[in-house]
Amino acid sequence: MSKILSYILRSIIAMAALVMLVWVNLNFVTAGTYIGSALFGAIFLAALLWKPICRLIKYLWRGLAGKIAVIAVGGFIAVCAVMCAVFSVNMAVYMEKPIDDTRAVIVLGCQVKGENPSSMLAYRLIAAEEVLNAHPEAVCVVSGGQGNGEDISEAEAMYRFLVDRGVDESRIIKEDKSVSTRENFRFSTALLAERGITDGVVVVTNNFHQFRADIYAKENGLKTVGHHSSKTPLRNILNYWIREWAAIMALPFGI
Repeated sequence: MSKILSYILRSIIAMAALVMLVWVNLNFVTAGTYIGSALFGAIFLAALLWKPICRLIKYLWRGLAGKIAVIAVGGFIAVCAVMCAVFSVNMAVYMEKPIDDTRAVIVLGCQVKGENPSSMLAYRLIAAEEVLNAHPEAVCVVSGGQGNGEDISEAEAMYRFLVDRGVDESRIIKEDKSVSTRENFRFSTALLAERGITDGVVVVTNNFHQFRADIYAKENGLKTVGHHSSKTPLRNILNYWIREWAAIMALPFGI
């Protein structure tokens, strides 16, 4: 590769990484912010410092310990890249699943600002309303406890939002103890089981979240009949997408 072509390629990579670095920081701070900043910051620096990095690799390659270190780091990067690619394919596939006969809807909680749903949560609730209007016999579990900076539980905020938009309050079941997606499903499944519902469930959450949600549903023996994904603002999607990679990787550890 000529020096000019190499320079152009590294410049493109550096600019792309810089754009992604800014994009991942447009949302409020999540795990995706830290991971994305580290990832794209590393790519940006690698593009700028490519020649010194190549010289360092050549130097390390002279000794056995250096070879092992280079192979270990390269292998780790390759494995992570493959895993994230596989996760992304599954996340894309699970974004929307055709809805069949619906007995219940589970709406997964998200941040509440004071007593009002955040924009992300409001989008989920609007999507849930669409399913409930299309299936008037279905009940709805609004699932989410009270977190830091929230004056009421996410379940209560969701309940108020749906009732204000005309959903019959008798159809809404509040699950206000959970503090994670795994608990959302554990507690919501128990509430539905009390009503004899273990199948015919539609999960409503953001598109990037549906793959992991489906894993938790199966973990709790819940038979879903479809997914209905809510809108995710473009400025937020990269942050949450990267955060989801980390969350999926943590699944085997029960996190």
